[in-house]
Amino acid sequence: MDAQVIFESCWRRFEEKFRLKSVNVPREVVWLNGAPGAGKGANTQHILKTRGLDHSVNVSSLLQTNESTRALMERGELIPDSMVGDVVLEALLFQSCQVPECGVLVDGFPRTAMQVDFLKLLYDKLDELHGLFANTTHRNQFPRPLFKVVMLYVDEDTSIERQLERAKLASVHNKRVLDAGAGQLWEQRATDLSIEKAKKRYAIFRQHHSAVLRLKQFFPFHLIDAMGTLAETQEAITTELRYQSSLDLSYETYAAIRHLPLARDVSQHARQQLVMRLDNHSERYPDLFQKVIDLITSEIMPLVHECGLAGRAEYATDHRMFLEHPRAAQMLIDVLTDRGYNVSHSTDVSHVPVAIDMQTGMIKNRKEYKHRFHINWDTRGVREMARAMELAARIQEAGQGANASARISQTYIPQQLNREQRAAMRMAQLAEGANGNGSGAASGNGNGNGNGNGKQEEAEPVMLTGS
Repeated sequence: MDAQVIFESCWRRFEEKFRLKSVNVPREVVWLNGAPGAGKGANTQHILKTRGLDHSVNVSSLLQTNESTRALMERGELIPDSMVGDVVLEALLFQSCQVPECGVLVDGFPRTAMQVDFLKLLYDKLDELHGLFANTTHRNQFPRPLFKVVMLYVDEDTSIERQLERAKLASVHNKRVLDAGAGQLWEQRATDLSIEKAKKRYAIFRQHHSAVLRLKQFFPFHLIDAMGTLAETQEAITTELRYQSSLDLSYETYAAIRHLPLARDVSQHARQQLVMRLDNHSERYPDLFQKVIDLITSEIMPLVHECGLAGRAEYATDHRMFLEHPRAAQMLIDVLTDRGYNVSHSTDVSHVPVAIDMQTGMIKNRKEYKHRFHINWDTRGVREMARAMELAARIQEAGQGANASARISQTYIPQQLNREQRAAMRMAQLAEGANGNGSGAASGNGNGNGNGNGKQEEAEPVMLTGS
């Protein structure tokens, strides 16, 4: 109730200050959070690029423009939620998006249980506005909201160490700027100058961390291990924030296209069919299969070796085996495909004169067939092989360190948003009902949940690892 009251009061002040139809709701909002020193600022531009966002909002920087809130921040204390709510609404819905369909990253929100509830209420409000303006000329200004949460993780020791190191770097940089009389001074935070204040900042973060984790129940939640180098952190960000149509598209759009198979599923099915065909060739036509393998060994592979760096070769033949046994061409293609080559096949037909009727002038022709196999393979990375081996050795050596096997980056998808899993469960329920032994909706007790006990089961978030 407190969160509802705070949100409604903030929203009322926002509507009084700004005309609602002049607002552009972001098409996507990434809420970036993490412990002090986790690297939120250092990774902002990378997240913007990875997700194709247009603008970033740093809530701490906005609050520092207010004298009263600045004093609280310098003491390492949190700002009242109502003040933060006003700042977030104005920055997100008015200052950030000057045109429809923009994307925004918000750094430093939410940080308390109240702010977590505030964020969920904001999502509900924006979803309501999307429905309200869906059939009006303002529909592009109010897209269906897409919220993602990114949490950068570092432990206490790393957080404190980075805060103090940040102060040292700022001090050295600013001294050089003042000595040179040119350059831009870096901000030097008061909390970075004291171990006690740095510890207090981390303690406050941990105090409210469990509240922020509740967002896993509502939105895609990306936990990023930021303990390593900047490059390692950004690699994890790229992996966890990759595009996924089941999460990024609207419900209607995804429902319209989800029946089309994914490329990886087509490839997997083709691979299964290839295995079946190869086994069939070997078991039912062993003699012909061996002849094809012998031909590949004696004629095609020498040609492939000659063109090894080119990545492509063409094998043309008029071998009678392909005329007498049409399946021989498919065998050849299947064998090379299994070995990693991409093969296409074409047949040229030519008409060769063999006789002429001198009285009628008619020419008798003989058909000759030439089979052409176009063989391609990937040569990328050949020159970098030595470099890759060196890199692998370094990774293996680094893997012996304490942090190498402790990476924890992973993505949590709320069950209500995991559409693939829901579709699979639905198909399983229908199949079970068709068999006559299910206890689902078809044989329920009228309460609509199909579990026969009158209780609504709580949805648990589904965890997807970054690998």
